[in-house]
Amino acid sequence: MRTLRRLVRIPLLFVHVSLGVVVILAATGWDRLRRRPLHEGLARGMQVFWCWSICRLLGVRIHVQGAPAVEPPALFVSNHLSWLDILVISARWPVSFLSKSEVRAWPGIGAVATALGTLYIERGARNASGQANAVMAQRLNEGYRVIFFPEGTTSPGGELLPFRPRLYQAALDAEAPVQPVTLLYRNAEGELSDAAPFVNNDPLIRHVVRLAGEPRTDCRVYVCNAIDVEGRKRSELSALSRAAMANALGLQDAAGADNGRVSREDRANAQESATETQ
Repeated sequence: MRTLRRLVRIPLLFVHVSLGVVVILAATGWDRLRRRPLHEGLARGMQVFWCWSICRLLGVRIHVQGAPAVEPPALFVSNHLSWLDILVISARWPVSFLSKSEVRAWPGIGAVATALGTLYIERGARNASGQANAVMAQRLNEGYRVIFFPEGTTSPGGELLPFRPRLYQAALDAEAPVQPVTLLYRNAEGELSDAAPFVNNDPLIRHVVRLAGEPRTDCRVYVCNAIDVEGRKRSELSALSRAAMANALGLQDAAGADNGRVSREDRANAQESATETQ
């Protein structure tokens, strides 16, 4: 059955992605002619359908729980497991992602990402985080949602990697709340999926083929309560959001090596916040 699923899904996926690139780029051009704001025009509608339908073609079902998303401007932060995360989040909320600059050069996908408002960070460049904070704060000040993955890389999903607090500065500069979001992928048996996470330098094509063979993958999206930034430091925002996300995922260790230890009071606040949304 896995082979049959792949034979059906992969050709459909290739056609769907290719057509989607063309349609979304045309829609963004139309939106510019009509002077439509980012995330509010025809392209956004096409993006929602494109991302949702790619997930469906791969057998991925999206389930959203928790608190309502705060109105923009807001800085979203999420754990990172796979390239699927971008599709899942985009299918639900209009956001500007912070991505590595290499994505801009990807054929087709890079043009779509740029047209839909993706922001880029030159990893390894001098003052890369400062430049990223500046463009993120600007987008927040324009009244939009921005999202980044504070782990900086993908994980298998059974834990949270240490967070990088520097990019939380954008929320402080724009005085925008921080909203933690957690993602968890489970297979058809309800167990933690080992097919959805994109880790260990796995080639993209091989990963897509493996995922396409799965009968079903459920993505649980849990939205934690937003965190007010007033009077806080970026290290505190990082620690609080990580604690809330760890609690939502059922992980006991809510502290990260790069963040220092979360105080008992901060952890209690995070647990209370997550409990209120259940």
